Amino acid sequence: MKLNLDHIPLAPRRYPFFYGWMIVPLAAVSFLMSTPGQTYGVSPFTDSLMTALGLSRVDLSLAYMFGTIASALCLTPAGRLYDRFGARVMIPAASALLGLVLVLLAHCDYLAQGLARRLGLDSSTTVGFAMVLVLFFGLRFSGQGVLTMSSQNMMMKWFDRHRGLVTAVAGMVIAPAFSAAPAVLNAMVEQQGWRGAWLWLAALVGGLFTVVAVLLIRDNPEACGLKPDGPLADRDLGSRRPPQAERRPFTLAEAQRTYSFWIFALSLALFGMYITAISFHATSVFMTAGMGRSEGYLIFLYAAIVSVVLRPAVGWLSDRIPLKFLLMPMLVGLLISTVGLLLLGIPAGRWIMVGGNGLSGATIGTMASMTWPHFYGREHLGAISGFNMSITVFASAIGPWIFSACKAATGTYALSALAVGLLAVALAILAMRADNPQGGQPPATPA
Repeated sequence: MKLNLDHIPLAPRRYPFFYGWMIVPLAAVSFLMSTPGQTYGVSPFTDSLMTALGLSRVDLSLAYMFGTIASALCLTPAGRLYDRFGARVMIPAASALLGLVLVLLAHCDYLAQGLARRLGLDSSTTVGFAMVLVLFFGLRFSGQGVLTMSSQNMMMKWFDRHRGLVTAVAGMVIAPAFSAAPAVLNAMVEQQGWRGAWLWLAALVGGLFTVVAVLLIRDNPEACGLKPDGPLADRDLGSRRPPQAERRPFTLAEAQRTYSFWIFALSLALFGMYITAISFHATSVFMTAGMGRSEGYLIFLYAAIVSVVLRPAVGWLSDRIPLKFLLMPMLVGLLISTVGLLLLGIPAGRWIMVGGNGLSGATIGTMASMTWPHFYGREHLGAISGFNMSITVFASAIGPWIFSACKAATGTYALSALAVGLLAVALAILAMRADNPQGGQPPATPA
């Protein structure tokens, strides 16, 4: 049973506008607050962490992998907690935890040295490895996991037939900000130092945003005496989506038995694995191609511009065409990006990578947010999206390690990029049959 705090401090139905339009920017900001827990947000700090803790790139990748895998194992239970307590509880709790982890990361070298002295060890390297592994678990679980999942699900609950419209609106904020994060955080590290940058982020996420979330976040419209879409509920605006009442709610076990679930889940996981790997090793990737650190991070910024241009069209289309026809372009964008990575040593390769990242980035948010409520209903949305998130997080865990192992063995990232490109082609072909499982299903029986 959910903890009902929806009328404190002010009931949403008392606002002069549909409260869903307050939820959209709140969800976008909440998603952005997960940045320190995303690989985009970690990559500018990796070289500093290696120096401070005395770890090699492979060691840090292993700690990141094990911490991320551990967080993946906890996300399905976290999804069930979301179904029970809702975003009003889960988002503030996740942001507060993320802020605490950032404070500990900012002092992880001092903590490792102090603990090593207490244990009578000559070196703090082993202790540092164990400590950063645990902190990576907290970072990924709270940021990439719970905060991201809760933000997406909350917005999808407030809108039903017009989810494409609101994901386009939110995406025009999220896409550029999220893609520009590496360049912005890199500038923060250069100006404030890695320790100061993490402390500023801790104050923003764990302090300011937690207070905002407690006051303004609401889980769903029904608990507030409203209905999804508000005044737009009875207007189709060209949408071809049936109302939620006409969809059958799937349990997690039932969703797992459908073909489409695994095609979408594996496609999202492949994107997560690839983008995590190139983000985590961004400095190394750019230096291997003969690029400067600042010049390389501009690739993410230019890709954000492409995403912003394409995102409204993706949102508009997502209410009108089967989602598999947006999944396939996402996978094509992933393939284009891997070609750009292979050719990164020449200027044309950099622009190819920008185009590929921009195309896949424009579609990934829509796929991750809209697929599960459209295909499987809202009743078990937390459990279903949590399980999918665990697959994506697991894939993102092994991505940096695979890329670092490839670099150590061959001296380049070419082999791993080639493997990702071939998998993207295979999934794009399989996606042709990934139809909505609601087709042919009886409608839900009213309670």
